[in-house]
Amino acid sequence: CSGSCGQGKIIRHVYCKTGDGRVVPESQCNASTKPLAIHPCGDKNCPSQWTHQCNTTCGRGAKQRVVLCLEVANGKVKTRGASDCDLAKKPAEETTCFERPCFKWYTTPWSECSKTCGVGVRMRDVKCYQGTDIVRGCDPLVKPVGKQTCDLQPCPTDPPDDSCQDQIGTNCALAIKVNLCSHWYYSKACCRSCRSSPS
Repeated sequence: CSGSCGQGKIIRHVYCKTGDGRVVPESQCNASTKPLAIHPCGDKNCPSQWTHQCNTTCGRGAKQRVVLCLEVANGKVKTRGASDCDLAKKPAEETTCFERPCFKWYTTPWSECSKTCGVGVRMRDVKCYQGTDIVRGCDPLVKPVGKQTCDLQPCPTDPPDDSCQDQIGTNCALAIKVNLCSHWYYSKACCRSCRSSPS
């Protein structure tokens, strides 16, 4: 036999002969009863083979196989009922399997807000890992955000300031009318008027 566990083959020559042993053309024999010239062979006690791949492409999964009760008699394999075999010796139909580590996004905790009042921002690191290695294979569509706004509390309004007065001689009404309160000079020279202005 040229191999083991059913992977080998035996080759023989098949002739058509008469009753007295003479070799004649194959057309004189019944082709439907011609014996096989090539026959599979190998060890009878073959190890069990898993018939399905792992059900995951990464990480831990499971794979299954079909377990049958078989009988070998006179060189032929027959399927028997499960009760004809020793159930205590039945091989497992499923086993765990582990493929390569999965790509996965990992994040650090959020940083503190950049402002103690009003709208600020907070940051965190976002990295793609495969096992313990930093890689680039993660899905960008599900990447966690690394920056977001934060608002811890409203900022207090400016307290009344007695020193905030309009300077004599400054036309604060005109300054407000033409929106000059944002200018550094008029914001001081017309302090009271600018603070009380609706704009």
